[in-house]
Amino acid sequence: MRRTVLAIAILAIGVGRSHAGSSVRCDELSTEDLSIDGLLDDWPRAVLTKAGSPSDGQVELRCSWDGTALALALDVKDDRLVRVRSGKAHEDHVTISLAAGGKPVVIDAFPGNAMAKSRIAKPAKVSAADSLQPKGFSIEVKVPASAIAGFSGSTPSFDLSIVFHDSDQATGGDTIDVTLPLTVELGDRKDLLDDFLRSVRLKRSDVKLDKLANLDPERRGKERIVAGGTVIGILTDQYAFVSLPAASAADVKKLELLPLGNGFAIVSAVVRQSGNGGSRDVLMLWTVWSGQLEPLGQIEIRKAMGPNVLESGYRITKGKKGPELVVEPKPAVGWTAETWNEVPAGDAEAILLPWDTAKGGTAYWLRGKQLEHRDLPAPKKRR
Repeated sequence: MRRTVLAIAILAIGVGRSHAGSSVRCDELSTEDLSIDGLLDDWPRAVLTKAGSPSDGQVELRCSWDGTALALALDVKDDRLVRVRSGKAHEDHVTISLAAGGKPVVIDAFPGNAMAKSRIAKPAKVSAADSLQPKGFSIEVKVPASAIAGFSGSTPSFDLSIVFHDSDQATGGDTIDVTLPLTVELGDRKDLLDDFLRSVRLKRSDVKLDKLANLDPERRGKERIVAGGTVIGILTDQYAFVSLPAASAADVKKLELLPLGNGFAIVSAVVRQSGNGGSRDVLMLWTVWSGQLEPLGQIEIRKAMGPNVLESGYRITKGKKGPELVVEPKPAVGWTAETWNEVPAGDAEAILLPWDTAKGGTAYWLRGKQLEHRDLPAPKKRR
């Protein structure tokens, strides 16, 4: 078994039974020349993490990620390997589940011994093998990134679950499950996030939104949106970001994804801007193309001065040609048609006026990179 070493970066997270929420970062080793034969001789001696105990059954994990595939090496300590020829009994085996937000890749490995041949159930694109060891057995697995549902250039981590089903005996004995649930941080993606946060001068604690979503029609898979402070970033194989026109993070009132595109979401933020004794809230919209945030429009949805308030609500509805963003005015507080004398701003769609007899709101929809709109009729007054 041969492999080319790119770098070694082992993160040990302690000894003993792992708990849910533990994170590891695999060695950054090439998997291209890795021969999956179940042997451990070419893996680093240091163990990344482990669960269980040698006397009752233990799983030791080594792993490698090179951007194209995830390779796992399991050294399973067991004083007695239980297998039967019929396959109809309690038997020692390992279940591996690997996911990236979609349907998990599942491998069930029954190691071979003098009583029964090796039996491994796995997807076609996955390579797996086992080998007997002096104190148990070992398993090697290689999963191409392309075989993992939901994986994209923005995927920051994998959900990994390893369960060793340790049988005391084929019949009448107990089966003890030694579990190792982990989050596998993809080193290249973690470094990209760190670079992005450093560039925009944010701490991890400043991040308010970190999500994978279908945002970019030109890219396969999901993109990662990371937002905090007064910055919104899109992380793919690189990062791009926009700075919001807000005085502070407290002025960013809302950050969310709106399902306005057919199968894709758009990015939205509500920003409060103050001046001249008053304030306004602006709904800002972006689409994502080729990994870049492209502005769609800005819509005033609130204006306030002293006790006087004009406000609009917005919601996504089903339109004739797809989803629509409908913006409608709420009843005015303080202001009336006679006392309202503000000139509409030129940098955003002006706040809707609840006393407008010709216009009862606006419907917006996405056509390519453009935001189209139409006026909605004013509701008829009751007699």
